Amino acid sequence: MKKTVFLLLVVFVSYSCGNKSGDSKASDVHVDTHSNANPEPESSKSNTEKSSDKTTNSELNDLFNLGKGMLEASEKSETDFQLDTEMVLDMLEQSGVSRESLEKLINNPDSLKVLAQQAMKERQEAQNAEDKVYLKGNISKEQLTSKNTSTGISLEEAILIVQAESGPKATMAKLKKIDSLAGTNVMSQLDLTEAGYVMRDVERINEVPATTDEKREMEVLNKLSSQVHSDIEATKLLAELTKKEQDIESGKLNASPEYQRSIKFNKSIVNTYRNQIVRKATAAKKEFQKLNPNLYYGDDVGVTYIGHQKKAVYLPLGSLSFADKVVEAHHPKLLTQQVNNVLGEPDVIEGFLPEDIAGIHSLGLAGTLTVQFIDNALTNVNGPDLYIFEIGKIEPTDLEISKDGIDWIKVGKIDGGVAAVDIGPFVKNGELFYYVRLKDLKEESALPGADVDAIAAIGAAMRLNLDSQVLFDSGKSELKPKGLDALKELVNSITVLKKGKIIVEGHTDDVGSESTNNALSLARAKSVSKALRQLIPSTQFKWQEKGYGESQPLVENDSDINRAKNRRVEILILPN
Repeated sequence: MKKTVFLLLVVFVSYSCGNKSGDSKASDVHVDTHSNANPEPESSKSNTEKSSDKTTNSELNDLFNLGKGMLEASEKSETDFQLDTEMVLDMLEQSGVSRESLEKLINNPDSLKVLAQQAMKERQEAQNAEDKVYLKGNISKEQLTSKNTSTGISLEEAILIVQAESGPKATMAKLKKIDSLAGTNVMSQLDLTEAGYVMRDVERINEVPATTDEKREMEVLNKLSSQVHSDIEATKLLAELTKKEQDIESGKLNASPEYQRSIKFNKSIVNTYRNQIVRKATAAKKEFQKLNPNLYYGDDVGVTYIGHQKKAVYLPLGSLSFADKVVEAHHPKLLTQQVNNVLGEPDVIEGFLPEDIAGIHSLGLAGTLTVQFIDNALTNVNGPDLYIFEIGKIEPTDLEISKDGIDWIKVGKIDGGVAAVDIGPFVKNGELFYYVRLKDLKEESALPGADVDAIAAIGAAMRLNLDSQVLFDSGKSELKPKGLDALKELVNSITVLKKGKIIVEGHTDDVGSESTNNALSLARAKSVSKALRQLIPSTQFKWQEKGYGESQPLVENDSDINRAKNRRVEILILPN
């Protein structure tokens, strides 16, 4: 605790001293000019200020080094750190705070912390004000704003008048006109680069400031523009920014100059990233199709995403490839509020600090996560089959897969910077898996535990589930009119995939004999398959029907509600 108090005191002294230095600098701002003013006294004052600044900075460095040395010495000698109150009071009194106030605060770390934070805030405000005073051009603020000219018009006013007439770009003719309006010879003696800085600064200082909503949107946009996750996302964002530009140009959208510059700048950033992603996507898709020439659902379906270390990952089922449901999550500190961030497409947005990261779930040390694929399934293909979208380094994590969420196959450990997993050595070809379980293996990081953004099946099959109660009457295999309507609604979902193998599976509950249920489930599968073939005349699909009877229940057949869940028809679309 004493170490913490001491560090807070050092921070406070440092920032208080910094404030004094900053106030001194802000009170006498000077930049050399080519005007007729006498430069010598100003130059002398500037040199004095620089010397003072160096002295102050040196003192602050000495102070920090002193504190650091005292703390390190106490740690090396393994002795308690002794806080000399009188010494600290003397140091703080030099910062300008009364001794009486400090004596009240010296034993209250929370108050000292508040005091230090206030000093930091005041120093930042002073720095912001100072930033506005300094101009990039070789001219002082006083020269710009002074109306003590032969015409009574300040240089700043003259610049604004000329800019309003002929635009912001600096030319020698404009500089001469500005001097003529202000009755000076300052601007025409600057070179065009310096003059351009001055004119731009004047323009921005006098422009309409961005609104609170604009600032908030610009902050978000600055993060999004450099963190797009796919070519589709980049294209969509680019279209939105282009529309904003068009709305601003047409007068439909009123926007501050700063907001307009932000839109233009971020549009160029997004366009650059999109071009990079498109190049990577083309290569990733080509490599995948080389390994899996028959695993292709069409250009409208496959999407390339940007994964770990900007690696391009091609998913033949696109957005359908991702986990749909969190089945179970365990965190050592019970931090599971953001666990649904692992579902769906990658959407992590990183900030400067770990706590600024949004869109992920951290497993925590030894934490576990179980997810389910509902509208798709994991299957073995040539090359990687599963991809874990994780931020930072790939932390050691155990991976298991399951068909039913009960019996698990251990695939092994993910680490070494590899986020792609090949399940081939552990499964048979054609097997479908619907569950994935991750377990962190206890390695410390900024965010303890694997930090998961999304989980995708590269080798994927599309899966659709239909309630038999909607399709058929009890014990029957002929489609009801409502059942045919339900199949018509599925057609768009299936035909989004241009080709593949469609397997129609019939399932029943445990009521009745096994042979009866097997026959009924197959008859229902054939009835659904026949109707779908008429609705989807494409020859790019191959068809197969299977009847599983009561052998593959989704849940236990221990209630009427659960039996209804098990009476179903499932449609799987696999690559040819």
